[in-house]
Amino acid sequence: MNRRTNRHAEPRIDRSAAAERYMQSLREDHASLSRVLREIDAQQSLLQSAPGAARPVLAEALRYLLVYQHSIHHPREDRLFARVRAREPRLYRNMHSLVREHRIGQEVAERLAGELSRASLTRLRGKTGRDLARRLHGYVQHTRDHMRREEAVFYTGSERALRASDWKALLAGPTQRDPAADPQRFAARYPRLAERLARPQRDVVGPRDAPASADLTVRLEQAVERCGALLHQVIDFAQRVACASIRSTSRRP
Repeated sequence: MNRRTNRHAEPRIDRSAAAERYMQSLREDHASLSRVLREIDAQQSLLQSAPGAARPVLAEALRYLLVYQHSIHHPREDRLFARVRAREPRLYRNMHSLVREHRIGQEVAERLAGELSRASLTRLRGKTGRDLARRLHGYVQHTRDHMRREEAVFYTGSERALRASDWKALLAGPTQRDPAADPQRFAARYPRLAERLARPQRDVVGPRDAPASADLTVRLEQAVERCGALLHQVIDFAQRVACASIRSTSRRP
C-alpha cells in the first residue's frame, strides 16, 4: 500500500519542484523588465527637454529589451505556450493573443530603437521627440498590461495544466541568465541604464523640475511591483505547503 501511494505521489512532488523553478525564472525576468520599463517612462518624459541625456539611456534600455526580454524571455514563454496547447487547447485559445503580442511588441521596440538612433537632437526637441515620447509611453503601458495578463491567466493556467514531463522538458532546454541579475555584467553592457537603475528610487523621474504626474506614476508602479513580489512569495509558499502535504500523505500507512 505504501509503495503504491509513494509511486503515485512522487511525480506530483517532482512536478511541483520543476514548475516552481521554471516559473520563478520567468517571474524574475518580469521583475527586471518592470524596472527597465519604469526607467523608459521616466526618460521619455525628458526626451524633448533633455534629449542629449535621455536618448543614451533609452537606447540602452531598448537594446536590453531586444537582446534579452524579446529574444530570450519571450521564446521561453512561447515554449510554455506550446506545451499548454498540447495539454489543454481550450486554455491555449484564451492565451493565443499573448503569443501574437510577443511578435508585435518586438517589432514596435525595433522601430522605436531605430527612430530614436536616427533622429537628431534638434528633431528630438520638436515634433519628432514629442511623437517618440508618446509612443514610448504607450509601449510601456501596453507591455505592463501584457505582463499582468500573463501572470494572472497564462502563468496560473500553465502551472495547473502541465505535467511533470512537460516541466522537465522545459528545464532541459537551453537557458540564459538575465544580465540584469549580474550587476557587473549588466553595467559592462548597459552602463548608463545600470547607473540609472542603481540610483535611489526618489531620483528615478530625473531632475527636480520633473512633472508631479511623472512622480505619481512612478510611485504607483512601484506599489504594483511590491504587490506583485508579495503575491509571488505567497504562491511559492503555497506550493511548498502543498508539497509538504503530499509527502505527509504518502508516508501514512
